[in-house]
Amino acid sequence: MGIAVKELLTLEYFKDYHVIAGKSGLHKEIQGKTLLEAPDALRWAKGKELVLSSGYVLAQEPDCLEEAFKSGSMQGTAAMMIKRGRYLDEIPQRLIDLFDQYEIPRISMPFSVPWMELMSQINTAVMNRTIRRFKVHSNNHLQVSDQSYKVQKINKILRAVEVEMKFPAFIYDLAEEKSYYSSPDFKRITESFGLSESDYWEPSMPYTKHTLCDYINMARIRLINPGNLEGPRVSWIIIPIVMEDIVQAYFVVMESREFIDYYDEFAIRIAFLTLQGVYEQIMIAENMGNIGFENFIHLALDYTEKDAKKLFYQANIQGISVNTAYQYIVFHQCNEGYNARNERNTFLEAFQQSKLGKIGKIAFLDENDGLILLEAEKIHNSIPWTKDTTTELLKEFQRYIGLKFADMKLEFGICQEEKTLLEVRECVKKCQKVLKMGSIIFPENDIWEYEMLGPLTWIEIPENELKEMLRKYREMMEEEKNIELLKTLKIYLENNMNYSVTAEKMYVHINTIRKRIDKVNDLVKIDWEDHVDRLKMEILLQFLGL
Repeated sequence: MGIAVKELLTLEYFKDYHVIAGKSGLHKEIQGKTLLEAPDALRWAKGKELVLSSGYVLAQEPDCLEEAFKSGSMQGTAAMMIKRGRYLDEIPQRLIDLFDQYEIPRISMPFSVPWMELMSQINTAVMNRTIRRFKVHSNNHLQVSDQSYKVQKINKILRAVEVEMKFPAFIYDLAEEKSYYSSPDFKRITESFGLSESDYWEPSMPYTKHTLCDYINMARIRLINPGNLEGPRVSWIIIPIVMEDIVQAYFVVMESREFIDYYDEFAIRIAFLTLQGVYEQIMIAENMGNIGFENFIHLALDYTEKDAKKLFYQANIQGISVNTAYQYIVFHQCNEGYNARNERNTFLEAFQQSKLGKIGKIAFLDENDGLILLEAEKIHNSIPWTKDTTTELLKEFQRYIGLKFADMKLEFGICQEEKTLLEVRECVKKCQKVLKMGSIIFPENDIWEYEMLGPLTWIEIPENELKEMLRKYREMMEEEKNIELLKTLKIYLENNMNYSVTAEKMYVHINTIRKRIDKVNDLVKIDWEDHVDRLKMEILLQFLGL
């Protein structure tokens, strides 16, 4: 990647530069610069350079340029600029003919121009052209869930890299576990060398690594073949895209034909900075969007009729439809050593990495409690959905949390009814209820659904009372004989306290049932005249698994 001689000369700065010979080679691309201030300087030319000379060495060694043509060291150059006026008045016709023959533009330039100024102008021209090609317009209406913006911009930049430099490029997004290619060529080259995608940042084969830029961790990785050091090798340029000290993605440019040149490195830096900008824009939008959404949720939880106008206004600002149906989940972080909200960014990152992040939103309610909303339409359209899918997705989210916070423990209360945000308060209350009661009734679990509570959802039992009742019965169940008593009690209550029916159901004598119930009365004080007391007892016996 460089700049064509013709394009360079169209710039205002080069208006006093004149093509003397080799006009048919103006299409050639400048990819570097070299000074001809020694007779044999061109021996070390790599090709495609712009050769610069004050004319002094040509005046002292008039045959050196012709020798360079004869030896072949001149033929690979892109063009030659010679200062006019002081050391060299004119070039012999035989040399002009050689410039024409090999289609190498010979350009006359003002003597007064400093080399540093000229080189700066060329670099600026390449930089401006590259920036124009990589330009990515901002999007003021970027939404948190709008991944199309990210995809479009990444693909645009990768295509620009391949068009600009003729090298295929690749991005691997770690959060999404997704690959982006500039063209099918990159994947084809990858397969031809037996590489996997992870080999680009963690090579499984012998390799060398050379840092090109410490500041952005830009490096060249080159695979080597210990058995054939002269054989074909493949190399690539890799730069990690880092946000808040966490690697978000890897940007890779494959050196499939040759090593990148000076201007290629420059273009890669611009492409990287543009990609970094895209990721920063996405992160800012996600964070701002999440905070905005969180504020909206808090407003909706305190919603009254008089707040209707304000609520709908905030929904409009955030791009939220209050008519969208959601499934509601409240989570609770149990470890007292953490304040989950203080770890917001890392917590949200885990959420976005999980499948939940593709179909839902999240908002903190306080330091260790929060709300997850799964959009009903996305639930049913994105993945095959069963009754257990929500639980499976929450377990996956727990795993991602565990990778980032070793001791953080989450519990979830689920309300699977699909309700709009105007009903968020009711749904959150249900989720909170199942969280509280589920942990008491089913302590071995950490994910509870509202429907698991059964009839307990209809009545209010104080938490301390519920804990005490369950404690008593669980203690009783430690003795085998008491289990039989409680089973009898369960069937007795289910059959309206009828001794005869209970005896028939259990295939024992009625007097046996009477004796068992008398023993239960000795163990557990029950007000048989209180229908609510009897209902509580019956429900608890259900949850004890009898």
